[in-house]
Amino acid sequence: MSQGAARSTRLPRWGRVALAISLVLLALALPRLTSSGYAINAMITTVRWMIFALSFDLVAGHAGAVSLGHPVFFGVGAYVAAILGPRLGLTFISDMLLAAVLMALLALLAGIAFFRIRGVTFAIGTLGAAIIAQLIANNAFTITRGPMCIQGVARPELTIPFTETTLRVAEPIQYYYLSLPLLFITIIIYLALTSSRLGRAFTAVREDEVRAFAVGVSPLRYKLLALTVGAGIVGALGSFQAHYVTVVCPSEMSLALTTTLLIIVFVGGVGSFRGVMIGALIFSILPRLLEAGGTQAISPALQQVVYGVILVAVMVFMPGGLDDLVSRVTRRLRKAGPREEQQP
Repeated sequence: MSQGAARSTRLPRWGRVALAISLVLLALALPRLTSSGYAINAMITTVRWMIFALSFDLVAGHAGAVSLGHPVFFGVGAYVAAILGPRLGLTFISDMLLAAVLMALLALLAGIAFFRIRGVTFAIGTLGAAIIAQLIANNAFTITRGPMCIQGVARPELTIPFTETTLRVAEPIQYYYLSLPLLFITIIIYLALTSSRLGRAFTAVREDEVRAFAVGVSPLRYKLLALTVGAGIVGALGSFQAHYVTVVCPSEMSLALTTTLLIIVFVGGVGSFRGVMIGALIFSILPRLLEAGGTQAISPALQQVVYGVILVAVMVFMPGGLDDLVSRVTRRLRKAGPREEQQP
């Protein structure tokens, strides 16, 4: 989509501010509209996928490096909370910060090694690293308890500022409101990195690394920035997940997570904030709506096959994803409006 077309579908500044405030108020009000624990857990899952997908899109959509090992940072972040947190006597917030810092450092080291290769080879290399990481988690029984999982991760305890009151988080609605600040921080970081000068540098690296280097933009530097920031975000998310489900298993870094991430980002619209959010909303809510309706015909394995077919079909017939479709519809409606007014 051209820059002129992109500008034509953007809201004015006041409209974007009003929309952002409306969405924040809606996010805060949603749990109050239902008493169903299942529905609130679905909301938490949706928030989790939004954070996950935005962190992945920083690397895949803006730096142009499709890392198939992104869930490793999520899984290791969860293990940090389950293993190091209790031994160091860390609080819930400290757990998340430690997981974020360690995953950012891990991503920095991994990026220095893996960014020496490019394209399909890079994707295959990160996929191999993800498989190795899951095998280690499955077999390092003395550390991770392998397939038996680490159980009994402590529930978060938060001290209310200016009081001595400690709040123990245990109800789904409490976890939902606890997840929202992480989502808002992720959105702020994502937009700050992609809507500024940094965003233009990311675009240059994604489109043509040789030309970017020729004009003074270091591809390695910006790829490392995207990877470390994305890994830090998803590491904190992994820590949150460990405290939410209180169990950490090797499946937290499974390839099924990679498949779902690819579906969300590429079907929603790679490199597009709106597209990623739409994709995360659809592919986290839809399966649960089917389950709630009693639809059990599609097994998890077959569901992954269906997702793969959807991904291939979208990449072939609708490369811009759902975001591009929304933009086309919006432009057509705007063009059709004045014509209808001119008719007698």
